[in-house]
Amino acid sequence: MSKRKSTIESDAELGETSLCTQKPSALYVGSLEKGFRVLSAFGDSDAALGVTEIALRTGLDKSAAQRFSNTLHQLGYLEKEEQTRRYRPARKLMEFAFTYLRHSSLSAIAMPRLIEAGSIFMTTVNLAERIDNEMIYTVRIPHQNASYVATVPGRKVPITCTAPGLAYLSRMDHNEAMDIVEKSERKKFRPSTIIDVKKIATIIRRSKKDGFAVTYEQLLPREISVAAPVLDTHGFPLAVVHIPAYSPGWTVEDARKKIGPLAVETADKISSALMTSSH
Repeated sequence: MSKRKSTIESDAELGETSLCTQKPSALYVGSLEKGFRVLSAFGDSDAALGVTEIALRTGLDKSAAQRFSNTLHQLGYLEKEEQTRRYRPARKLMEFAFTYLRHSSLSAIAMPRLIEAGSIFMTTVNLAERIDNEMIYTVRIPHQNASYVATVPGRKVPITCTAPGLAYLSRMDHNEAMDIVEKSERKKFRPSTIIDVKKIATIIRRSKKDGFAVTYEQLLPREISVAAPVLDTHGFPLAVVHIPAYSPGWTVEDARKKIGPLAVETADKISSALMTSSH
């Protein structure tokens, strides 16, 4: 075995915490993946992290975690608190989000249609796209009473229990969708969070029949979520229009009757505009 091949294989030995979702190729650079792994450690943390916490979250040893964190700090992607020696994401990371959105024709086409939909019931409207077994909000048009967390793009939610995820899965091949469900973690966020595979399958089937998905209190108390898929020319899901409402102002049945058709109409408008723009 050549020295070069040995190095490649060493880089490819990534372990369970790897961000790589497919078999690494000969061009795969494991050290770069580890740097992104450190950045991803902050995804579900509101607090600054020390080197020990970063090591635990990434699966790296403490020495490696310290080297990668310090390098990212020197590059401007992490800030370092001088007193505590803990790290937090830096403003420079916003460049990546802007770069993606600037090159996303989907986001540009969706924006005015999401704004229009939000004005109907004076509610927040989101666009969500799939990343592996999660959905990520890429465009968010907040209502004036929305919480800060509900206004920031980049938040990820599970694909198996949320309306955006279930709406997306409903337009996939059913066997492929269920394979994703079975391989997902299916964490219990609230007592009402649905984690049973058969129950999820039933919701996916109904969502396909209705054209939209509806969930209640899967992640947040009192939240009723309605979502409809944006489709490509072959009927495959590209993204999801998500419109949340809250009880007691809304009931699940009212949301199904009123917000469901609005979500479908908005998603269809985006789908049609995408098809037109591609010709």
